[in-house]
Formats: sequence, C-alpha cells, structure tokens
Amino acid sequence: MKNVDSKLLLGLVVGAAVGAAVGYLAATDKREDLLNELNNVVGKVKEGFNSALAKYKEGKAEAVKPVEEVIAE
Repeated sequence: MKNVDSKLLLGLVVGAAVGAAVGYLAATDKREDLLNELNNVVGKVKEGFNSALAKYKEGKAEAVKPVEEVIAE
C-alpha cells in the first residue's frame, strides 16, 4: 500500500510541475517561438518514426519471401 501511495504522490507532484511549466511558458511572450520549436521537434520525431516503420516493413517483407517460396514448393 505504501508503494502505491508514494507512486500516486510522485505522479501528482510531477503532473503539477509539468502543468506549472506549461502554464508559465504559455503565458510568456516567447510562446510563438516555443510552439515553432516544439513543432520542429515533433516533425523530426514523426520522420524518425516513419523511417523506422518503413525499415521494419521492408525487413518483414524480406523475411516473408523465403517462407512464401517454401510454401509455394
């Protein structure tokens, strides 16, 4: 029970800190710059994810070819 309580308390503290940081940054004059930077980071993460997904699909297709050949025989 103590472990669950400490995790809950930690979650509340982290959530409050993140909320305060977001509120502070949203209220500052540099909001537009921050949003542009975040959009750039999100775009890079999205590109990386799509690239990794494409590599996974390509590798999966290459792995399936020999199996399909054996089944066809």
